[in-house]
Amino acid sequence: SKALLGKIDAARLLKDLNFLEGLVERRTHASQTKAAAHLRTELKKLSGVALREHTYSYQGQSYVNFEITVKGTDSAAQELFMGAHYDSNSNHPTLAPGADDNASGTAAILEVARAYAGCKPKRTVRLLLFSNEEKGTIGAKAYVKDLKATLPSSRLRGFINVDMIAYGPDNEDLDIATRTKYKALADDMAKAVEKWTTLKTNKIVSDHCG
Repeated sequence: SKALLGKIDAARLLKDLNFLEGLVERRTHASQTKAAAHLRTELKKLSGVALREHTYSYQGQSYVNFEITVKGTDSAAQELFMGAHYDSNSNHPTLAPGADDNASGTAAILEVARAYAGCKPKRTVRLLLFSNEEKGTIGAKAYVKDLKATLPSSRLRGFINVDMIAYGPDNEDLDIATRTKYKALADDMAKAVEKWTTLKTNKIVSDHCG
């Protein structure tokens, strides 16, 4: 909505992006731990949202996903999920700053969480930040495995994956990629984007979408 967009701070978003890409790489356990520490610090500043750290073990080490829940006023309404991964990858042996993939999406989710703080949407919104996506969506799979035990699939309205949002020139459109069965959600998203922003949307409907 216009009210939420008015809370977005571009300078703050850029500061988060610069911190993440400034870590040089976010592939290793040590660097992902540093990234997680920054996200934790920023998320703990928020009021009016519930923060949960979902921890899991991968190759003998502990990693964390973050779940920020904005409780909806309608307990019967389905929940909407939005997320991004905060790790990175590269063919370079030591460098993987990942400013675009996916510090951009991570910074956006963090800023959306700030905008939602104190809001009371009708539908519950869960904002997610995943580790180890580049290694085979390890973090997301661990989160979903736990979520299945507590949330029936009928409660899920949809998931918006925020990936590489800063790619391209200033006049870049917004690509919304989805499978055929989820086209209705993509249509709703496109309408909202074109109503509240100056971006043009480009829908890619394919059953090959991940």
